[in-house]
Amino acid sequence: MDENIVKRLDLEKMFNLFEVIEDFGQGWSKCRYNGDFFICYNGEKFEVYEKILNSKIFPEILSYFENTIVFKSYDAKRLSIPLDPEHSLLLIKDLSEASILLKDRGYMFNDINIADLVKTENGFKFSKIPNIISFSDFKFPNQLYEIEDYTIKLLGSLLYELLSGVSIKDGFDIKIISRYDIPGIPQFLSLALPGSRGRISLKDAFNMLSQICSSIEAQHCKYSIGSSSTIGLNVSRTINEDSFGYAQMYFYNHFGKHNILKACIADGMGGMEAGETASKSAVDAFLTERFELLDDDEHIANQTIELAWKANKAVFDSLNGKNGGCTFSGTVIYNDRLYIAHVGDTRIYLYKNDNLERLSNDHSLVETLILGGIMTREEALNSPDRNKLLRSMGFIKDKQENYIEGLFKKFEKHSIQLVKGDAVLIVSDGVWGEIPDDELLAVIRSLSHNPDDLVDELISIVLKRGAPDNATAIAIYKEF
Repeated sequence: MDENIVKRLDLEKMFNLFEVIEDFGQGWSKCRYNGDFFICYNGEKFEVYEKILNSKIFPEILSYFENTIVFKSYDAKRLSIPLDPEHSLLLIKDLSEASILLKDRGYMFNDINIADLVKTENGFKFSKIPNIISFSDFKFPNQLYEIEDYTIKLLGSLLYELLSGVSIKDGFDIKIISRYDIPGIPQFLSLALPGSRGRISLKDAFNMLSQICSSIEAQHCKYSIGSSSTIGLNVSRTINEDSFGYAQMYFYNHFGKHNILKACIADGMGGMEAGETASKSAVDAFLTERFELLDDDEHIANQTIELAWKANKAVFDSLNGKNGGCTFSGTVIYNDRLYIAHVGDTRIYLYKNDNLERLSNDHSLVETLILGGIMTREEALNSPDRNKLLRSMGFIKDKQENYIEGLFKKFEKHSIQLVKGDAVLIVSDGVWGEIPDDELLAVIRSLSHNPDDLVDELISIVLKRGAPDNATAIAIYKEF
């Protein structure tokens, strides 16, 4: 049975044993059971809260049954204000994102108390649910416009209080606007503080805060990169059909500097007339083609896929009718966010929290048989069909949805946040075909902090095992 269903059944069964230790009113309470704490709601707004309280600033929903929702309670200290500008901005950005989600469902924050917010290992969270009302309960007549303006002023007031440590209800000092040397803070406050003549939509406010935050993050991003490749030891392979490369650049806008890192590997399809031409063209295009960079998660994910489609076009153009193609795995790192574009059986791995996870799916016959329960992974290692691909660059010319995959299909999110100590590994099948994942983890665990040594060690292992195929590896390590 699904683990989540088990949890739901257990909590439902135990709910009558919960001890209410604090009643918040209107159906909300803090409860305790067996030493654990929970935030609970029981009332007629059950279906409403289940739908609208699902952005990351709200506590995690653990279970729901009948008219009851059980939320996780976070054992963390309340915020100490004044809060540093970077964390203040991150919190207001999260609140603006939640405000947009509420607005899309016809609801809004009526008020937010900083004392109800805590900083956890999973980011900022409400320790109890704030006062949320529907549009129909809002007092202003011109609802849509006034609701957005009211929420913006609420966010501006909160940012002022976080930065200054003083509630705006006691009045505010206009000098606070120019006190901080982070570009974007004075501009946002000038638009969002009560009494401002400026107007800005919630979406524009969120984008503005996102750009300020990402610009700050760029100052705290540094990556080291290693790469290595070998033609291998197979006497029938006289050309290395693997191509690879990476490019790091900086993008500047009115809020400051942003770090952009592209990396990719393309494996020319063996036995074809121009596999090496195909792989080189794909890599060159992915690294050099420009794309529209807006500070929006879904947009950057789509643009990363679009870069891969431009690489696919470059493959067709370079082949000029010749028989050829390649697999392809590419990454784009924007400040601290990782995006991917993948087709074929090159692979992208992420080393995080001492675990190794494969981010890409193999588009191969044996992978399809494995997922269908027809073949085990052990059987696939020796299968005569292990090199049969179902997708590649140079196979189709017109775009097809999900033919080139990002992260969303597998993880239901557009990007993954990278933190200090994380490592991204891109490898061709000449590497992963000789080094199983458990051994790959052991090597990365010991050498992730030194990407040059890591990739050299992987290629060395492959060569010691006969290197029957071209083998290529790129490793990216986040130093800070």
